[in-house]
Parts: sequence; C-alpha cells; structure tokens
Amino acid sequence: MEGEKTFLNTFNILEELGIDNASACDCAIVGHVCTVVSTRAANLCGAAIAVLINRIKKPKVTVGVDGSVYRFHPTFSRNLEIVVSRLIDPGLQFEMKLSEDGSGRGAALVAAVAHRLRKEGIS
Repeated sequence: MEGEKTFLNTFNILEELGIDNASACDCAIVGHVCTVVSTRAANLCGAAIAVLINRIKKPKVTVGVDGSVYRFHPTFSRNLEIVVSRLIDPGLQFEMKLSEDGSGRGAALVAAVAHRLRKEGIS
C-alpha cells in the first residue's frame, strides 16, 4: 500500500517498540504528535534564548547550540531560529553555532561564567 511506503520508518520503529500491526493512520498520528512536540520544543527553547539575548542587549550575539535534536531533526534548527528572530528586540542580531565539543564542555563553560559573574557580584 502507498501509505505503508510513506510510513516505512515509523512502522519499523513501532515494531521495534513491540507495537505490531500499526496502520497508516496510526503512523500519521505518531508523525503529527512528533511534529507538535518538536515545534513546541523549538518554541520553548527559542523563547528562552530570546529572553537572554534581549537581556544581554549586545547588538550581535553568537549562541552555541548542541544536542541531537538540533543536529539531526529536519526542521528543529530552522524553527528555533524563526522563533528567536520573532522574539528578540529590534536591532539585535544573533547567530546559532553548532558546538562540536559536546555537552560536557558546554556545561563546564556555563559553570565557569556563572562562577565569574557571582564573584563579580553580577546576577
């Protein structure tokens, strides 16, 4: 069936999860739920990033990003950029840079900056 070809990956994943005999309709629902969840995630992440960019108030900010969803999801990175663009103050610019270093180094950098800011009395 045509629907089965369209959802071949979804069928395979559902079978790996022990869900046999999924229909094309079931797969369409799974696809829709995944789209809604990933769009919501991009909206929430984008809102948080925009708040930080607006608070920093530098004319151009580079945002380091890591994670498999950002790297591999077909629309997440673009959706994230659209949300941030819509929410930042006029005149501010940003650039997303994919971090190849992994989350461990990113977490260490955040901890170091937080420590420095606390030491300087900046919150």
